[in-house]
Amino acid sequence: MVNLYWKNNNKITDVEEKPFINEADFEKFIFDNQNILGGDISIIHRQIRSGTKDGIPDMIGIDTDNRICIIELKNVEANEDIVPQALQYAIWAETNPDSIKSLWLECKNKPEDLKPDWDNLDIRILLVAPNFKQNVLKMSKKINYPVELYKVRRYGISDNEFISVEVLEAEDKKIVTTKAKEDWTWDFYEKEHDKKSMLQFKNVVEQIEDYCKRQNWNLPYNLNKYYTGFKSGTRVVFCVAWGAAYTWNVKFKINDKDASAFKSANWEFQRYDYSFKEALFKAKNPEKADISELDPLFKKAYEGK
Repeated sequence: MVNLYWKNNNKITDVEEKPFINEADFEKFIFDNQNILGGDISIIHRQIRSGTKDGIPDMIGIDTDNRICIIELKNVEANEDIVPQALQYAIWAETNPDSIKSLWLECKNKPEDLKPDWDNLDIRILLVAPNFKQNVLKMSKKINYPVELYKVRRYGISDNEFISVEVLEAEDKKIVTTKAKEDWTWDFYEKEHDKKSMLQFKNVVEQIEDYCKRQNWNLPYNLNKYYTGFKSGTRVVFCVAWGAAYTWNVKFKINDKDASAFKSANWEFQRYDYSFKEALFKAKNPEKADISELDPLFKKAYEGK
């Protein structure tokens, strides 16, 4: 059990849990606040509830690694039934790529840079609930898809709301799938792009790592297929991402006004991605990229983490 308290002017006040009215209310909250799911997912389909299920998940998204995200929600403590239900949707998505592609094409605000491999979809499952029965995590380890359990709770005091998010992952499961598991490494980047661009990319990642250490920011990075992200918990605060085959950029989770107002001699503002709420900047001279001019953007992104 979690107890929250608000301290203001040396006065401590209980913060009471503020449950969502129903599953539709919970779903709308998640849809309107997608960064709760880590900031790397854009929801491309949200089921309009009519009292009955129509055979597809509550929400379907796509993440920055081009994986199709099956998002299943419960507004009460989720029991073991949520696992086979989500598995059914994952299998449906993988075996019906044309249906997912149709949802993608119908989406008005889909991310511009993402290009799913419709012939070979990667699937990721996210289960979202205020709490989970103990066996749910154990059962998720038996699934041959990546599964994450998001414990999301809302608390309130006066007009303020506080959201608690805890992510449970079945990290020790052995995944056996029909697809070869890739290890995202510098060698992989060199193979997919080339040595010259990989070294440019790596140089900027190492500069950012050193910068974070000097700022005493606990933002470890990890390599993914299409980007290397610096994370606070599950949320990507900023990242270095591949563009075309031999190009890359730096992305910041900042607002569009701060992005467009930024001026630099050595970095060019490319565009703002409203799907992921991040700004893209490109080095004018990639071989001599220096992140020092980007200091205000790093701080803005960190403040909003």
